[in-house]
Amino acid sequence: MRAAVVTKHGSPDRFELQELPTPTPGPGEVCIRVSKAGINFADILSRMGLYPGAPNPPFTPGMEVSGTIHELGPDVKGFKKGDRVVGSGTNGGYSTHTIANSKGVFKIPENISFEVAAAFPAVYFTSYLMVIHPGALQKGESILIHGVAGGVGLASIELAKIAGAKTIFGTCSPEKHDFVRDKGVLPVDKDNFLAEIMEWTDNKGVELVLDPIGGEHLMQSYRCLGSGGRVCSFGISDMAPGKKKSNWKRFKSWMTFPKFDPLRMMTSNRGVFGIHLGRWKNLEHLEKARDDLMKWIEKGKINPHVDKVFPAEQVADAHHYIQDRQNIGKVLLDFE
Repeated sequence: MRAAVVTKHGSPDRFELQELPTPTPGPGEVCIRVSKAGINFADILSRMGLYPGAPNPPFTPGMEVSGTIHELGPDVKGFKKGDRVVGSGTNGGYSTHTIANSKGVFKIPENISFEVAAAFPAVYFTSYLMVIHPGALQKGESILIHGVAGGVGLASIELAKIAGAKTIFGTCSPEKHDFVRDKGVLPVDKDNFLAEIMEWTDNKGVELVLDPIGGEHLMQSYRCLGSGGRVCSFGISDMAPGKKKSNWKRFKSWMTFPKFDPLRMMTSNRGVFGIHLGRWKNLEHLEKARDDLMKWIEKGKINPHVDKVFPAEQVADAHHYIQDRQNIGKVLLDFE
C-alpha cells in the first residue's frame, strides 16, 4: 500500500509517500481500501508533535476515511467485501489501506459520494457533542462559533439551526464573511469579538461558545457568556500558526493557560467543558449521534461542504492550505 508518512515532527514538508505492507485486520477490525481521507486540525498538530496521544514519527496521520471494505477480520459481522463505508476514529487514514475498528465504521448509501462521506464523521460528530449533547443548545438560544468557515464551524452552523438557535455569531477571516452570511451567520471581528458580542446582545452575552483556539482566547470566549452559558474548548489551533503569525505569538498563546475560578463560575452560572472526539468513551452517545446525523443527512438538513480535494502526492500542500487558513469547509486527500 501507499501511505503518507510523517518522518519527523515539524513542517508539512516532513511528509513522505512510502510503500508499506498492506495491514491485516485483527478480531473486530476491518481493512478499508481508502478512496478519500479527511484532514483535520488534529492531524496538523500531530504532525507538529503537539497533539495529546499522537504517536512519535514515523507515523501516518488520518482519523476519518471513506472507501470500500477490503478485508474482514475475525468475528466481524454486518459487513462484506466491497461495502461502501466511512470510518471514524481510525489511525493511519492517509493511506490506500487502513485498519479500523468495525464499531467505528458504518455503511453509506449509494447516493452519498465518497467525498461527502469523508467530510462527514469527525467534524459532525465533534459538532454534535458540542451543540446537541452534551452542549445542549436550546431553541431560542444564541451561539458564537469561532473558525466558523472551517469544517467544524460549518457543521456547527447546520446543527445550531436544527437545535433552533436564535442567533448564530461567528468569527473568521474578513474575506470569508460574505460566505458565512449566506449561511445565516452574523460575522463578528475575530480580534474584537467580546466587545461586538456584548454590543449585539445588549450585554446579555450568548448561551454557547465553541472555541478551537485556546489560551487567552478561551478566556475571552468565557467572558462572552451570559447567565447559564457554557463554553466548549475543542482545540489549540494557535499552536499551528499560518504565514502571518510569528513564532513568538504562538509561544505566548501556548503558555497562556486560562484560570477559571470555580466560585465565580458558580455565582455567575457559567461553565466550561471540553470535547476530544478521539478520547470519547461513551459509545451509546456516538451511536445516537450517528443515527441522528445519518437521518439529517438523508433528509438534506446537513450538507458537508468540501472545499478542495488534493491528490495524495500533494499532502504537504494540503496541510499548508489549511494551516494558512485558506480553506472554507473540509479538505480531503484522494487515494484512488
